Amino acid sequence: MKQNSMQKIAIIGAGAFGFAMAKIIGDKHSDKEIFIFDIQKDYINHIAETRKHPVFHTKTKLSNNIVASHLLSETVENADMVLLAISSVYVRGVINNIKPMLKQGVILLNIAKGLEQKSNLIISEVIKSELKNFKLKYYICSLSGGMIASEVTKLNPLCAEVACEKIAIAKKVSNFIENKNLRLDVTTDIVGVELAGALKNVIAIGAGIFDGLRFGESSKSAFISFASRDAQKLAFAMGAKKKTFESGSQAWFGDLMTTCFGMSRNRAFGEMIGKTGDVTKAIDTMLDQKITVEGFRTAKVAYNIAKRKKLDLPFITMIYKVLYKKMPVQKFVHDFIGNC
Repeated sequence: MKQNSMQKIAIIGAGAFGFAMAKIIGDKHSDKEIFIFDIQKDYINHIAETRKHPVFHTKTKLSNNIVASHLLSETVENADMVLLAISSVYVRGVINNIKPMLKQGVILLNIAKGLEQKSNLIISEVIKSELKNFKLKYYICSLSGGMIASEVTKLNPLCAEVACEKIAIAKKVSNFIENKNLRLDVTTDIVGVELAGALKNVIAIGAGIFDGLRFGESSKSAFISFASRDAQKLAFAMGAKKKTFESGSQAWFGDLMTTCFGMSRNRAFGEMIGKTGDVTKAIDTMLDQKITVEGFRTAKVAYNIAKRKKLDLPFITMIYKVLYKKMPVQKFVHDFIGNC
């Protein structure tokens, strides 16, 4: 499979990360058709008129080969690769809508880092379940790693991973996207990569609570260390490979460090809770800023899966209780010390 065999790329979702992906792919492949779609009409109108985003990365300009479209069919039909740059809660509905538009051999590249709340499935399994009667061949990949969207658009040196059950497809996607500033490892452990990306968001909320309480880096690091053990226990019980959760893994360790210590939305959400003790206020603030916090829903899913599998995950349980059972943040810290 040759890299240049992909002629049309569809990006569904013109949020912070979808726009960032349009930037790096468009800059590298000026000879390709690249469409970007979003249900937010003001996003698409602004991008079409200015080649810039009205909310995120407002100084970043897209290349001239990017087409901002209001039409899902125009975006997806004949696309060789479809990037799903949307929240995990919307993946099932989007796949159902685009199913009739997909071509033979299409690559579906998931960028969402979450779990589906109703089914408790990872995103690749959600996609498979929606395409179970699909007659044409398709491939599911996931892109994950420590990549904050604003740093992607600034062309900072970054690393991540592409996962696909077919290693040749993972390599094809990696070769197509990576550039001199972005390096993408490849793996067949799509289960592990998706769980790593989802579960580190839950840990980052807890890390943010420590930031909000101003306990310092030592306390936060201790929490991250213990909570990571919970995440690994859950991931392995769900079929992840141990190699994916080693310290050299970009999908796990690189993303965990970025999200827990960087300017990430999940850490910022936790910090708001630590400062105010008010989960509802933190949610409303994020909604006002049009920011999705995947870790909020994922915490509940992780808790439910652990309960079903009879796994003792004290630190993930603590985060769940703060978010859904009104546990005070002071009790959160008390229970943290008690479980160390």
